[in-house]
Amino acid sequence: MKRNFCKVISVLMLMVMLFSTGIAAISSSAASESSYTATFGFKTDKASVKKGETVKVSVNLKTNYFIWSMQVPIIYDANALELQNVDSSKPSAFLTFEGRMASAYRTNGNSKSSNEYYEKRNSNPSYWSQASVKNKYKIIFTSWAADSTLNGGKLIKLSNAETIVSFSFKAKKDISSFDGLIFIHKDFTKTETFAGGLWFCGRSPSENHNINNYVPVGQTLSFSGSAPDTGSNEATSDVIAINFKATINLKEKVNSSAQNKTLRWTSADESIVTVDDEGNIYGAKAGTTTVTAKSTDGKFTQTFNVQVSYSVIQWIIIIVLFGWLWYV
Repeated sequence: MKRNFCKVISVLMLMVMLFSTGIAAISSSAASESSYTATFGFKTDKASVKKGETVKVSVNLKTNYFIWSMQVPIIYDANALELQNVDSSKPSAFLTFEGRMASAYRTNGNSKSSNEYYEKRNSNPSYWSQASVKNKYKIIFTSWAADSTLNGGKLIKLSNAETIVSFSFKAKKDISSFDGLIFIHKDFTKTETFAGGLWFCGRSPSENHNINNYVPVGQTLSFSGSAPDTGSNEATSDVIAINFKATINLKEKVNSSAQNKTLRWTSADESIVTVDDEGNIYGAKAGTTTVTAKSTDGKFTQTFNVQVSYSVIQWIIIIVLFGWLWYV
C-alpha cells in the first residue's frame, strides 16, 4: 500500500512539473513576441561638389536585433553621378565593407543594374521598367549573409548606427545637395505581399517586412514590426554551398509545410546563380547571393543563402592550366 502511495505521489509530482514547464514555455513564447526596428541612412563626406569632384558615400545601419542576412539595392541618379572603382572582373570592387559587419558576414555586391531589378524585383515595374527611368536611375546591389565560420559563429546587433559599406561617385555636374540623388526605395523591399523584393534586413532566412516610414528626400529608410524573436545571436542558419558550373535542387530543403505548394523560384543575382521552375540552381559564377521560393498563393516564402565556389579540380585548372581565361 505504501509503495502504491509513493507511486501515485511520484506521478502527481511529475504531472505538476510538466504542467509548470508548459506554462513557462507559453510565457516564454509570449515574451519573445517583440518589436523590431532597423534604420538605414546615407552620409556623404561633402555637402556639395563641383563637376569632376569625387564624393564618398557611407551607408549606416541601426537595429535592435541580431541580423541573420541582408540585401540592399541602392539607387543613384546616373545623370548626376558616375560610380567609381568599377571592375568588370570583380563586381563588388566598387564597395568597401566596413565596421563589425564586414568581418562577421559573407559579403557581396554588384555594380550592374540588371533588367531583372527593374522589371521583376520591385513592386512597381510599370514605373521602374520605363526606358527613361532605367537610363536615369542605376541600381547597385550589396548583400551580407550569416556564416558560422566567421566571428565565432555570432551574429551582429547594431544598437548604435554604424557604417556598414561605402562607395564613391564622381560628379557629372555641380551638385548643391545629394537629396534624391542616392537612396533606397520602398518599391524594392521584400514584404509579405511581395516576396520578390531585393531589400531586406532579416532575422531569419524567410523574413518579411512591413515598412512604417519611408523618407525619400531625407535619405533614410526604416521599418518596424512585431514578430517572434528567439533572441539568439548564433549564426546557425544553413548556407547552400555549390560548386561553379554545378547544379543542385533546393526543393527538398523547402519547409515541409510548403512541400505540396506550387512555388515560384527567383535568384537575387542571376550572374552568380540561376534557378528554374523546379528549384534547380546552377552555379554560374563564384560569389554569394540568395534564392527565394514563394508559393503562388502568396502564403509562403523561404529564402536560401547560396555560395558558389570553385572545386579543388577547378582551382588546379585555374592556377596550373590557365583556367582563369574562362573561369574567372
